[in-house]
Amino acid sequence: MTRTHKQLSDALRGEGERHRNEVHFRARGWEYGYTADIYLVRRRAVVEVDGPSHYGRERRDRIRDNKFREDLGLPTIRITNSEIERDAGRAARKILYKLDRLR
Repeated sequence: MTRTHKQLSDALRGEGERHRNEVHFRARGWEYGYTADIYLVRRRAVVEVDGPSHYGRERRDRIRDNKFREDLGLPTIRITNSEIERDAGRAARKILYKLDRLR
């Protein structure tokens, strides 16, 4: 877990949002499993922290996001490292707001 991932995890916890970090998912028909940075348990949603490890992997990330949504019914919210570094609490509230708008 990166430093910014931990900051976001702590901020989500501060907002009272139950979640798990680094959760591995697998579904029927998938060639292999995928690991989500954060899984929001009550909301049944995935949060991905987009840092340097995601640069150049945008196509692969879109495929994974689609698999989470289509095969598991889990929406994915993406947030950048820089948003978390600026204000982790605000980043957490932004994620929760986006999820509220999806429902």
